[in-house]
Amino acid sequence: MKEKISVEALQSKSYDVLSKIVKRRKELGISQTQLAHQLNMTISGYFKVEKGESKLDLMRLFEIAHYLNIDAKDLF
Repeated sequence: MKEKISVEALQSKSYDVLSKIVKRRKELGISQTQLAHQLNMTISGYFKVEKGESKLDLMRLFEIAHYLNIDAKDLF
């Protein structure tokens, strides 16, 4: 049986994924507003995702990866 993962470890991993999303978005010259529109999200809703204030579900993660032209596994 695997050990339980701590909340801190999960938060750290989440921060790493979000940092990679932000880095890739900036590499492509895409603004938060542009990506929010592509994802059919409100701008404030997308801002909250990047800040880690809103949970990112798996389907949304795959959508973001698609628009950033990156394999979702490369975000981990």
